[in-house]
Amino acid sequence: MGRPEKPLNGSIPEYLAELSVVLREQRRVTGRTFAELAEKTTVSAATLKRATSGSSVPRIETIRQFYAACRPYLPREDQVPIWNATLKAWQLARMEERGTLHARRVRLDYIADRRDLSRELQLFWEKKGAPSVRVIRKYSGDQIVLPLTSLERILRREAVPQTKRQLMAIVRGCFPTKLEEKKWEAAWDKVSRGYSLNGSAN
Repeated sequence: MGRPEKPLNGSIPEYLAELSVVLREQRRVTGRTFAELAEKTTVSAATLKRATSGSSVPRIETIRQFYAACRPYLPREDQVPIWNATLKAWQLARMEERGTLHARRVRLDYIADRRDLSRELQLFWEKKGAPSVRVIRKYSGDQIVLPLTSLERILRREAVPQTKRQLMAIVRGCFPTKLEEKKWEAAWDKVSRGYSLNGSAN
């Protein structure tokens, strides 16, 4: 049985504390030590322990490794809900860290042109915890269409995705829900029907 961690400091930001609690509970359910979990990852026991400490927001790769190490010990019916809760807690902690908690919600249904698409994509990225360009590219499932320099320009709104394939690679790299993926596909189809990428009518 893994030993309990030290109590969280009362001065820890709200959502970072919530993330720490989610991770601690995840490990508690497994009944494993950090050393035992680390054997199933490419990171150290110290890294996993630090992720639960509330000292800073862990990298998303650490969160994924933490969950992957715990997953074999979790009840099958709880695995997806636990991952969803962990990912959401990380996203909120990152938004808290970046000062974007009060950003308005993403309005995919209102996208009418490429300017809207660019704005909402940047906001979507922020709402998903602003994963780094390397993380987006890694988890996009389509790295060939995401050169890092192009991806950086798109996220800064200096450029727009050039194809639906490129847009959806970015979206997938931000850990969307299935419904969000479908809405982004519909948004691209809507924009591409009325506008070319240089802004002129088709």
